[in-house]
Amino acid sequence: MTSGTVAQQARPARQKKARQKRRDRSQARTLTIIPPEGVPFGLRIASLYARAGAQIIDIIITIVASVLVLLALGLTGSVGFQAAQAIGSLIFLVIGTPYYIIAELFSNGRTPGKRLLGIRAVAVDGTGLSVHRIVVRNLMKEIEIFTPVLILLSASAGNLLFPVIALLWLIIVMAIPMVTAQSQRLGDLIAGTAVITNPSSALLPDLASAPASETAAERFVFTPAQMDLYGAYELQVLEQLLRGARSEVNRPRLSDAARRICRKIGYEEAVAPDEEEAFLQAFYVAQRGYLEQKRLFGDARADKHYGSADSHTS
Repeated sequence: MTSGTVAQQARPARQKKARQKRRDRSQARTLTIIPPEGVPFGLRIASLYARAGAQIIDIIITIVASVLVLLALGLTGSVGFQAAQAIGSLIFLVIGTPYYIIAELFSNGRTPGKRLLGIRAVAVDGTGLSVHRIVVRNLMKEIEIFTPVLILLSASAGNLLFPVIALLWLIIVMAIPMVTAQSQRLGDLIAGTAVITNPSSALLPDLASAPASETAAERFVFTPAQMDLYGAYELQVLEQLLRGARSEVNRPRLSDAARRICRKIGYEEAVAPDEEEAFLQAFYVAQRGYLEQKRLFGDARADKHYGSADSHTS
């Protein structure tokens, strides 16, 4: 057997191994969520570059806000440089935490920096981004990043112990997202959150424009109160489910989803087994139109948990 033949036989094995490595990396960069409807869907984990860029934008915003507060207080010229530096650091800490918490709370896991970079924070278990999770992940950011950075900035030649400890701590916490499967920093691990790339908000048009959907929309009618119980993520899950409706494997999921939605929204009229797909089709069309009309798609109501009493107390 020649060396060329051996190389040709070994090539498929190497290619197979390379493909497997690529698949493993792809799976490691995906957050799989299984909502109550039982249809799992994947969300792409945000890159570390995007997260760093968003963080830099948010830091610039908080620094500018801190400087403006200093100017408003008239402290820049009335105190010494070191005193102004200490006061500015304190103002930065006071402004920083509320900034991140309020921004993520009212923009569904997105600060202005995250919004510009197209990323957002979500709960890894799919239960919704509660106030508790937002507060925990951002309070930990103070411990992980901001306090050590301020210690480094205020370091003096006479006392290098604390700056060295702060530098080592920064190296450790910055390495954590590189080794965790879902690129979670320490605050994410404690809060049960992850940062993802915003899922595409473009729902494919053929589901809503099919003739069957027009007939279903006339057969099943939903109130705004019923449609307000679900959000964009659930709508995307329903879209995936409807696209696989012809599969026999998907039929049990289709029936289960129809029963769950009926129970959730309090739909009183009975839905026969042969009408379940039409019911889901009608609900999809109505829900999509409702979200687009209210301009809530992918924004203030990204899922059914956001803004609910349960999510704010969990």
